[in-house]
Amino acid sequence: MRQVLELVSSLIAKNPDATAARAVKTSILGRNMAIITHQAAQTLVKPAFKSLECLLSKGTISPAELIDAYEKTSLESISLGNEKDACETSWDSFFSGVFGWMILQDVSPAAGKFLVTVFRELRSNSVNSPNQPDHDIASWQRWIRKGLSKNPDALENFKNYLFPPLFKLDRPGSLAFLEDLNRQSLVWDMKGQEMDAHSLLRLAAIETGKKAGLVEEPSKYSPFCDLVPSAYLYRHHPVP
Repeated sequence: MRQVLELVSSLIAKNPDATAARAVKTSILGRNMAIITHQAAQTLVKPAFKSLECLLSKGTISPAELIDAYEKTSLESISLGNEKDACETSWDSFFSGVFGWMILQDVSPAAGKFLVTVFRELRSNSVNSPNQPDHDIASWQRWIRKGLSKNPDALENFKNYLFPPLFKLDRPGSLAFLEDLNRQSLVWDMKGQEMDAHSLLRLAAIETGKKAGLVEEPSKYSPFCDLVPSAYLYRHHPVP
Protein backbone atom coordinates (compact mmCIF):
# COMPACT_ATOMS: atom_id res chain seq x y z
CA MET A 1 0.00 0.00 0.00
CA ARG A 2 2.84 2.36 0.85
CA GLN A 3 4.41 1.81 -2.56
CA VAL A 4 1.12 2.55 -4.30
CA LEU A 5 0.69 5.74 -2.26
CA GLU A 6 4.22 6.85 -3.06
CA LEU A 7 3.52 6.25 -6.75
CA VAL A 8 0.30 8.26 -6.54
CA SER A 9 2.16 11.04 -4.76
CA SER A 10 4.83 11.10 -7.48
CA LEU A 11 2.27 11.11 -10.29
CA ILE A 12 0.39 14.01 -8.71
CA ALA A 13 3.60 16.00 -8.27
CA LYS A 14 4.75 15.37 -11.86
CA ASN A 15 1.38 15.78 -13.56
CA PRO A 16 1.76 18.54 -16.17
CA ASP A 17 -1.94 19.32 -15.86
CA ALA A 18 -2.28 21.27 -12.58
CA THR A 19 -6.06 21.14 -12.77
CA ALA A 20 -6.07 17.36 -13.02
CA ALA A 21 -3.58 17.08 -10.15
CA ARG A 22 -5.77 19.25 -7.92
CA ALA A 23 -8.84 17.20 -8.87
CA VAL A 24 -7.11 13.96 -7.85
CA LYS A 25 -6.01 15.45 -4.51
CA THR A 26 -9.49 16.82 -3.87
CA SER A 27 -11.02 13.41 -4.58
CA ILE A 28 -8.58 11.60 -2.27
CA LEU A 29 -9.00 14.13 0.53
CA GLY A 30 -12.80 14.13 0.25
CA ARG A 31 -13.06 10.34 0.34
CA ASN A 32 -10.67 9.93 3.27
CA MET A 33 -12.25 12.74 5.28
CA ALA A 34 -15.67 11.18 4.81
CA ILE A 35 -14.30 7.95 6.26
CA ILE A 36 -12.55 9.37 9.34
CA THR A 37 -15.51 11.66 10.13
CA HIS A 38 -17.90 8.67 10.23
CA GLN A 39 -19.70 9.55 7.00
CA ALA A 40 -18.45 6.58 4.95
CA ALA A 41 -17.29 2.98 5.35
CA GLN A 42 -15.71 2.70 8.78
CA THR A 43 -13.86 -0.50 7.86
CA LEU A 44 -11.58 1.65 5.67
CA VAL A 45 -10.47 3.99 8.45
CA LYS A 46 -6.98 2.48 8.82
CA PRO A 47 -6.17 2.82 5.10
CA ALA A 48 -7.62 6.35 5.23
CA PHE A 49 -5.25 7.41 8.01
CA LYS A 50 -2.31 5.71 6.29
CA SER A 51 -2.97 7.37 2.94
CA LEU A 52 -3.39 10.83 4.48
CA GLU A 53 -0.23 10.38 6.55
CA CYS A 54 1.81 9.30 3.53
CA LEU A 55 0.60 12.12 1.26
CA LEU A 56 1.13 14.67 4.02
CA SER A 57 4.64 13.45 4.84
CA LYS A 58 5.55 13.51 1.13
CA GLY A 59 4.34 17.09 0.80
CA THR A 60 1.69 16.07 -1.73
CA ILE A 61 -0.96 17.62 0.46
CA SER A 62 -0.44 20.46 2.93
CA PRO A 63 -1.98 21.05 6.37
CA ALA A 64 -3.99 23.89 4.80
CA GLU A 65 -5.45 21.52 2.18
CA LEU A 66 -6.14 18.95 4.89
CA ILE A 67 -8.12 21.34 7.07
CA ASP A 68 -9.92 22.82 4.05
CA ALA A 69 -11.11 19.33 3.14
CA TYR A 70 -12.21 18.78 6.73
CA GLU A 71 -14.15 22.06 6.79
CA LYS A 72 -15.98 21.11 3.60
CA THR A 73 -16.83 17.73 5.08
CA SER A 74 -17.95 19.43 8.31
CA LEU A 75 -20.32 21.68 6.40
CA GLU A 76 -21.92 18.59 4.91
CA SER A 77 -22.13 17.09 8.40
CA ILE A 78 -23.76 20.25 9.78
CA SER A 79 -26.29 20.21 6.97
CA LEU A 80 -27.23 16.73 8.19
CA GLY A 81 -27.78 18.08 11.72
CA ASN A 82 -24.47 17.02 13.31
CA GLU A 83 -23.34 20.47 14.52
CA LYS A 84 -20.03 21.06 16.25
CA ASP A 85 -19.34 23.28 19.23
CA ALA A 86 -19.33 26.90 18.05
CA CYS A 87 -16.38 27.65 20.38
CA GLU A 88 -14.12 25.14 18.64
CA THR A 89 -11.77 26.09 15.85
CA SER A 90 -11.60 23.83 12.82
CA TRP A 91 -8.34 22.31 14.07
CA ASP A 92 -9.82 21.74 17.55
CA SER A 93 -12.79 19.95 16.04
CA PHE A 94 -10.62 17.97 13.63
CA PHE A 95 -8.24 16.70 16.31
CA SER A 96 -11.12 15.92 18.64
CA GLY A 97 -12.54 13.61 15.98
CA VAL A 98 -9.20 11.96 15.20
CA PHE A 99 -8.42 11.37 18.88
CA GLY A 100 -11.74 9.55 19.12
CA TRP A 101 -10.22 6.79 16.98
CA MET A 102 -7.34 6.33 19.43
CA ILE A 103 -9.58 4.30 21.71
CA LEU A 104 -9.67 1.46 19.15
CA GLN A 105 -6.70 -0.86 19.46
CA ASP A 106 -6.53 -1.83 15.78
CA VAL A 107 -6.90 1.76 14.50
CA SER A 108 -4.75 3.62 17.04
CA PRO A 109 -1.32 2.83 15.46
CA ALA A 110 -2.36 4.41 12.14
CA ALA A 111 -4.20 7.27 13.85
CA GLY A 112 -1.24 7.97 16.16
CA LYS A 113 1.27 8.15 13.31
CA PHE A 114 -1.07 10.41 11.35
CA LEU A 115 -1.44 12.77 14.33
CA VAL A 116 2.32 12.99 14.76
CA THR A 117 2.78 13.83 11.08
CA VAL A 118 0.16 16.58 11.26
CA PHE A 119 1.78 18.01 14.44
CA ARG A 120 5.19 18.00 12.77
CA GLU A 121 3.94 19.70 9.60
CA LEU A 122 2.03 22.34 11.54
CA ARG A 123 5.08 23.07 13.69
CA SER A 124 7.32 23.25 10.63
CA ASN A 125 4.95 25.63 8.86
CA SER A 126 4.73 27.87 11.93
CA VAL A 127 8.52 28.08 12.18
CA ASN A 128 9.13 28.64 8.47
CA SER A 129 6.17 30.93 7.73
CA PRO A 130 5.68 33.78 10.23
CA ASN A 131 2.36 34.66 8.60
CA GLN A 132 0.94 31.20 9.32
CA PRO A 133 -1.11 30.50 12.49
CA ASP A 134 1.07 29.71 15.48
CA HIS A 135 0.56 25.99 16.14
CA ASP A 136 3.09 25.75 18.95
CA ILE A 137 3.76 23.18 21.66
CA ALA A 138 0.95 24.62 23.78
CA SER A 139 -1.47 23.78 20.98
CA TRP A 140 -0.24 20.19 20.92
CA GLN A 141 -0.77 19.94 24.66
CA ARG A 142 -4.26 21.34 24.43
CA TRP A 143 -5.28 18.98 21.65
CA ILE A 144 -3.73 15.91 23.27
CA ARG A 145 -5.09 16.83 26.73
CA LYS A 146 -8.60 17.32 25.36
CA GLY A 147 -8.35 14.06 23.45
CA LEU A 148 -7.31 12.20 26.59
CA SER A 149 -9.94 13.97 28.70
CA LYS A 150 -12.65 12.90 26.25
CA ASN A 151 -11.26 9.37 25.80
CA PRO A 152 -9.50 8.40 29.09
CA ASP A 153 -9.65 4.71 28.17
CA ALA A 154 -7.23 5.47 25.32
CA LEU A 155 -4.34 6.26 27.70
CA GLU A 156 -2.43 3.05 26.90
CA ASN A 157 -2.84 3.63 23.18
CA PHE A 158 -1.53 7.17 23.63
CA LYS A 159 1.53 5.74 25.39
CA ASN A 160 2.08 3.03 22.79
CA TYR A 161 1.09 4.65 19.51
CA LEU A 162 1.20 8.44 19.87
CA PHE A 163 4.19 9.32 22.04
CA PRO A 164 6.76 6.85 20.59
CA PRO A 165 6.39 8.08 16.97
CA LEU A 166 6.19 11.68 18.21
CA PHE A 167 9.45 11.30 20.12
CA LYS A 168 11.08 9.44 17.22
CA LEU A 169 9.98 11.59 14.28
CA ASP A 170 10.24 15.04 15.86
CA ARG A 171 12.96 15.02 18.51
CA PRO A 172 13.27 18.83 18.91
CA GLY A 173 9.51 19.20 19.17
CA SER A 174 9.33 16.30 21.61
CA LEU A 175 11.93 17.82 23.92
CA ALA A 176 10.07 21.12 23.91
CA PHE A 177 6.81 19.25 24.50
CA LEU A 178 8.23 17.39 27.53
CA GLU A 179 9.82 20.51 28.98
CA ASP A 180 6.61 22.48 28.66
CA LEU A 181 4.62 19.71 30.30
CA ASN A 182 7.09 19.73 33.17
CA ARG A 183 6.83 23.50 33.63
CA GLN A 184 3.05 23.33 33.75
CA SER A 185 2.91 21.10 36.82
CA LEU A 186 0.21 23.32 38.30
CA VAL A 187 -2.36 24.70 35.89
CA TRP A 188 -4.88 26.54 38.00
CA ASP A 189 -7.26 27.65 35.25
CA MET A 190 -8.17 24.08 34.26
CA LYS A 191 -11.37 22.37 35.27
CA GLY A 192 -11.12 19.21 37.36
CA GLN A 193 -11.48 16.73 34.49
CA GLU A 194 -9.05 18.65 32.32
CA MET A 195 -6.55 18.83 35.21
CA ASP A 196 -6.78 15.05 35.61
CA ALA A 197 -6.16 14.62 31.88
CA HIS A 198 -3.13 16.91 32.10
CA SER A 199 -1.70 14.89 34.99
CA LEU A 200 -2.22 11.61 33.13
CA LEU A 201 -0.73 13.12 29.99
CA ARG A 202 2.32 14.33 31.89
CA LEU A 203 2.98 11.01 33.60
CA ALA A 204 2.48 9.02 30.39
CA ALA A 205 4.70 11.36 28.35
CA ILE A 206 7.51 11.27 30.91
CA GLU A 207 7.33 7.48 31.16
CA THR A 208 7.55 7.10 27.37
CA GLY A 209 10.20 9.83 27.12
CA LYS A 210 12.35 7.91 29.57
CA LYS A 211 12.14 4.77 27.41
CA ALA A 212 13.00 6.84 24.33
CA GLY A 213 16.11 8.25 25.99
CA LEU A 214 14.76 11.80 26.17
CA VAL A 215 14.29 11.77 29.96
CA GLU A 216 16.57 10.69 32.77
CA GLU A 217 16.29 10.55 36.53
CA PRO A 218 18.77 12.40 38.76
CA SER A 219 21.36 10.17 40.42
CA LYS A 220 20.16 11.15 43.89
CA TYR A 221 16.55 11.70 44.75
CA SER A 222 13.98 11.23 47.46
CA PRO A 223 12.05 7.93 47.70
CA PHE A 224 8.98 10.00 46.84
CA CYS A 225 10.40 11.36 43.59
CA ASP A 226 8.68 8.64 41.57
CA LEU A 227 5.46 10.42 42.48
CA VAL A 228 6.76 13.81 41.41
CA PRO A 229 7.47 13.99 37.67
CA SER A 230 9.24 17.35 38.08
CA ALA A 231 12.13 15.40 39.63
CA TYR A 232 13.02 14.15 36.14
CA LEU A 233 15.65 15.97 34.12
CA TYR A 234 15.51 16.49 30.37
CA ARG A 235 18.49 15.61 28.25
CA HIS A 236 19.20 17.85 25.28
CA HIS A 237 21.02 15.77 22.70
CA PRO A 238 22.38 17.51 19.60
CA VAL A 239 20.08 17.01 16.66
CA PRO A 240 21.86 16.08 13.43
